Amino acid sequence: MLLGLLAVATIKIVTVQVVDLGGYAAKSEAQRTRTLTLTAQRGTITDRNGVELALTVEGRAVAARPALFTDDAQRQAVADILVADIGNGLTTADIMAKLTSGKTYVYLARDLMPAQADAVMEKITPLFDADHIDAVVTERQDVREYPDNSASSAVVGNTDYDGNGLSGFESKFDTKLAGKDGERVVDVDARHLIIPGSARDETPAVDGMDVALTIDSDLQYTTMQMLSAWVDKSAAKSGCVVIMQVADAQIAAMACYVPGQTPRETGNKAVTDAIEPGSVNKVVTMAAALEKGLITPTTVFNVDGKITVGDAVINDAWAHGPQNMTATGILGKSSNVGTLMIAQQVGPDAFVDMSAKLGQGFKTGVQLPAETSGRFPPRSSWSSSTFGNLPIGQGVSESLVQLAGMYQAIGNNGVRVTPTLIKSTTVDGVTTASPLGKQTVAMSPQTAQTLIQMLHGPIQGGDTNHRGTAPQAAITGYQVAGKTGTAQQVDESTGEYSKTLITSTFAGIVPADNPKYSIAIMLDNPRGDSPAGTTSCAPLFHDIAAYAMRAADVPPSAQEAPIYDLYVDN
Repeated sequence: MLLGLLAVATIKIVTVQVVDLGGYAAKSEAQRTRTLTLTAQRGTITDRNGVELALTVEGRAVAARPALFTDDAQRQAVADILVADIGNGLTTADIMAKLTSGKTYVYLARDLMPAQADAVMEKITPLFDADHIDAVVTERQDVREYPDNSASSAVVGNTDYDGNGLSGFESKFDTKLAGKDGERVVDVDARHLIIPGSARDETPAVDGMDVALTIDSDLQYTTMQMLSAWVDKSAAKSGCVVIMQVADAQIAAMACYVPGQTPRETGNKAVTDAIEPGSVNKVVTMAAALEKGLITPTTVFNVDGKITVGDAVINDAWAHGPQNMTATGILGKSSNVGTLMIAQQVGPDAFVDMSAKLGQGFKTGVQLPAETSGRFPPRSSWSSSTFGNLPIGQGVSESLVQLAGMYQAIGNNGVRVTPTLIKSTTVDGVTTASPLGKQTVAMSPQTAQTLIQMLHGPIQGGDTNHRGTAPQAAITGYQVAGKTGTAQQVDESTGEYSKTLITSTFAGIVPADNPKYSIAIMLDNPRGDSPAGTTSCAPLFHDIAAYAMRAADVPPSAQEAPIYDLYVDN
């Protein structure tokens, strides 16, 4: 029995000393070896002119290992130092709660500059002996800064403490902006300090892509200022503006405003939210009719004050009997009845085809998260009255970026270009300009040019026979083509169209004779009895477009816009 036990013990000793020697050596190696992360630099985001909108600077966080604290007096001392030296919303109660939470590792303060963190640690370190020196430590935690933390903040977006994109462009292009961290293997001593000369097996970090957006910070700021002032003045619930370059669909400004919210809280409603556009959508009917050769700007229609489509009766916004109106007059006066008369000649098939070519019902592909496609109802869902709604901009929904893109196509000789927010990207010091987006021929150049001429009608002033719905949009020295819109909103409590809630829109092209910008505007339920004295977006369009012309040094139009008759004698 005794000999048997001795034999087992001998075998165990041999096993420990010989057989398991490799295993213990591996554990020892693991305990003295560390893999360090080499942090990649997140890419910088600038506006089209190089103005920095988002950049990364080296930062620090102060963290703690609560188990290494010996008593509450020590915890209180650390809390007092942090609150006194950092402030920034830190409270003693919050810090004490973290230090008594029982967690292994907690963050006490973030977003510190290296010098600030070092100064704090000079006061904290003496509170601990050598065995507890790691109770409070600092770690590198880079800080994402946003110098223009207002007008462009929704478009740019933001990141969390770990550098992950949370919203806007930061979220959509998170991986490319982040780059790829590297690593380095080192040996450490018993105090966990790196042994000099032990570094090996290094994989370099790959820094993130730098991006120049198409946004012009100055135009963005001014647009936001004008928009917010007009939303407040008109007592609207919210508003958005999109300014798009006609030639390449680069978005020069995109601003949304909700009273009481910051731009980042508001988000990119011009991309994520769909609205029923109202009469700005009448260009679809006119474009289809021009393409089929059914109308010219001066074609005359005898237009009554109401029309029946299926089981619905649609009225003009003003009461009238039969009147002779030109096609330009129908657009200029925004006659629902006249538009539906033309739509009936166009037919549903051609109308649907033109709507699709202008991008309705499809995402634009703009580089921001959560883009809506809007909604264009499939033919299978149409009722007898659907074709009495769609041509006048009801029953169809779209984002403001989609609306700006429709008018961009008109201004670009009928070619719709996929909109973009990226002007160029830079990787490893090599800058690459963004290529022109996908091009879709929506209509012939002749149709587009004729439609622009007809869109002078709404902007005209003068007597009743010539005055359109938006003479306030006219800009001295520049030809303007544009269209107003007013759409009934759906009352969520009833599911029916409201008689009081509206969406006011405007879309225009400026200068009309040499298009630079397509500008689309939306106001959510502005009030006519407000200090603005109107529900129209036309005055706001005038202010924004006039500033955009000056800011871009666009030369005035060579000649005044032609004047069209909107009515003709019976």
